[in-house]
Amino acid sequence: MLSSIFFRELRHYIGNPVEVATSSDLFEGVLHLVTDEIVRLTETSGGYDGDPDIITIPLNQINYVRVDNAQ
Repeated sequence: MLSSIFFRELRHYIGNPVEVATSSDLFEGVLHLVTDEIVRLTETSGGYDGDPDIITIPLNQINYVRVDNAQ
């Protein structure tokens, strides 16, 4: 039940800058997709080739999400 509430709440922030923390990583980017199983974002700091990386994170691996909605 809690995961479905989390999923529904995150969907309101698609297009916003976010920080997503797992037990081993911290990702910063723009939230693009939220399903009942994954979160997908484009990292704000580009990869080695300068192109932004698309990050897919399983919803059950997320420890917290911080939303910067002060745009």
